[in-house]
Order: sequence, then structure tokens, then C-alpha cells
Amino acid sequence: MARRSKTFYVLWSLTGLITLVLLIGFLKSGGLTTPLQAVPGTRLATAAEMPGVRCQRQVIPVRLAEGSWLRFDAVGELCSLGELDGKVLQVLVSGAGYGSIYWDFPYQPETYSYTRAALRAGYATFNFSRLGMGESDHPPGLLLNVDNQAHVLGQIITALRATHDYPAVLTVGHSFGSVIAIAHGLTHPDQVAGIVLTGFAHNTNPGFVMAMRTGVDLAAFKGPFAGRLVDPTYLISKPDTRGDTFYTRARADPLVIETDELNRQTTAAAEAISASKYFGPQSRGLQVPVFLLLGEDDFVVCGGELNCREHAGAIVHEEAFFPPAACLEMIVLDDTGHNSALHLDAPRNFALMLDWAARRVGAGDGSAPTGPCRPAGKRPA
Repeated sequence: MARRSKTFYVLWSLTGLITLVLLIGFLKSGGLTTPLQAVPGTRLATAAEMPGVRCQRQVIPVRLAEGSWLRFDAVGELCSLGELDGKVLQVLVSGAGYGSIYWDFPYQPETYSYTRAALRAGYATFNFSRLGMGESDHPPGLLLNVDNQAHVLGQIITALRATHDYPAVLTVGHSFGSVIAIAHGLTHPDQVAGIVLTGFAHNTNPGFVMAMRTGVDLAAFKGPFAGRLVDPTYLISKPDTRGDTFYTRARADPLVIETDELNRQTTAAAEAISASKYFGPQSRGLQVPVFLLLGEDDFVVCGGELNCREHAGAIVHEEAFFPPAACLEMIVLDDTGHNSALHLDAPRNFALMLDWAARRVGAGDGSAPTGPCRPAGKRPA
């Protein structure tokens, strides 16, 4: 057989490269926006409607890795009561299958919107849709994981600090968003003065893993984004599965659960797979204060080897995963499931988070923390 010429191999390589580029371009989707869906007879409202609040839509170009030639847009709202400069900034990171709606829940927002509570406390907030959901771009799902979402979070904070003077930045995570906050805190310790983790523990419930095997659909074929999202590696929860998975029903308003169901978002399969990497000792490398709020009925992370109904035992379990520099404070909530922001006790839970923020990071107006983290053996500055 005749030896193929160098020209053939060059053309073959170029064809392969062009095909790959076209495939990535085909799979990359822009924002998949849908209007907020309301339960009949209810009214939905966002934090932007609060009297005196100013919100600015931010479109921030980001890359999944240093030197990457693919650029994507992350979209969110930067809000404050009054001027932004001089306020401590809270960057709100949602969990898998939840967009920015989790932190600014539009049904009965005076009760269930953490964004409103933080704004009333004087903080500035940035509530955004992570890449792969909402208005933000949807990269090929196989490319998304905890580490590059943490890299994206670092770029977002850099962009926000380039335009306003924030004395401190605090990341607030929920579920998979908490994992991202940990990964970001490890790689960008200079960017944050504290981390709030909710819906997270260093444990995986085998029951939840089994439930997820039958509780999700391919978002390209079923659910609100079918026909609009091409990528088959994005998932979405099946209808009417969130109530039993994420809530203690006796302590949740059925209309909250229904509103949640109507506003489901996507998650990339590779993200879920990558999360377990941070269920080990990595968090012992954190060098900033950490607050952990966990529901005792959290079906996602409680179960198997961790019984969260034994509050003291759950706290001892988590303390082993954080260093003295984190000055870990942890509260286990009675009769609360995974979504602590969406149970009837949400205002109390928000107050716990904001009290910790004021003590460890600083008040919303930029005032110094009243009880800064000083690990044993570390002298005050």
C-alpha cells in the first residue's frame, strides 16, 4: 500500500479540527431563559422590586480554564440598597438544578428570599446563574465540573471588584454551590473573607444516590428545555420529585414546593460526578472563616454513615474536616430538609447566616467584624 503523503495527514487533521470546532459550536447554547412560572393565584416578585433597591444586570465573560480560547457569559444581578461602594459583597452560588431563584425565591419573598434579607442587612448581593443554567451560557456539559466552576467564580469576583470598592467578599453556597465555594476558597483564598455553606456535609447518602438514578431526565428530551437544549449531557429533575427529596414536608409550604417544581433548572452530569472529590479532607486547607448550616432531615447528605438527627455527632463529624483557621461554626436545624432557605423557618435561618457574617466578616456597611476569627495560637493583628 502506497505511503500516504504529508499533505493527506495535514488535510485529515484540519478536517478533524474543523469538525470538533463545529461540534462544540453546535453544542454550546446561550442562555435558556424562561419567564418565572407562578402557581395559579399567586404573585411572584424579585428583589429588584424592593423599595430603594438598585439592581444592575451583569454579563461577565469567563473561561473554563486559563488560556482557554472558548469564552462564555455568566449572567447575574448585582443589587444594593443605596450605593454599592463600601458595602460587603455576598456572592450567592446556587446548587445543582437551581438557578438564581433559590437565593431570591419569588413566592412570598419577604419570607423566602435570602437576597432580600441580606439587602435589608446592608449587604450588596450578586445572585447569578452558574454556567449551564438560566440566562448564562450552556457550555458542552461534559466540560463542566466543580473545579472550572470555581475558576469561573474567581473571574466573576475579579470582575465585580474591578468596578466597585467592596471592603470584603463573602461567598454563600447551597448544595453543589457549597462545593464550588469550598473549591474556590482553596484556590482563591485572597478573594474571600468568609464562606457560608448550606445543604452540605462531607457525606453522601446512598438513598439519595439511588433516588437520583430514577429521578432525573435528559433535559434535551424532557422538561421545559426539551427541543431548545441540544446537549444530551444535561439533566433535569423529573416532575414532582423535589418535595420528597429536598424538603421536610411538614415544615414547608406546599405552594413553595410547587413554585420550585415549576422553575426547575438544568445541571450537567459531569458536575454531579465531580462533586465527590470535595467530600474528603480538601477543606482542611481553607484559611477563612466558615459557617455551616445543615438541616437534620437533609436527604442529600445525611444518611448512611452520618446521622444528622444526632446534632452533636454531626458537628463533631464536620469539625474533623476543617482547620483551626476556619473557626468553623455549625448549626443543625430541627425538622429541616435540604433546602433550608425554603422551609417555614427561613427567616430564622437567614438571621443565623447574617449574624455570623456580621461577627466573622463584617457588617453590610463595611464595619469591622465584631468577633473576628482568631484560631488558638494566632495573635490578633
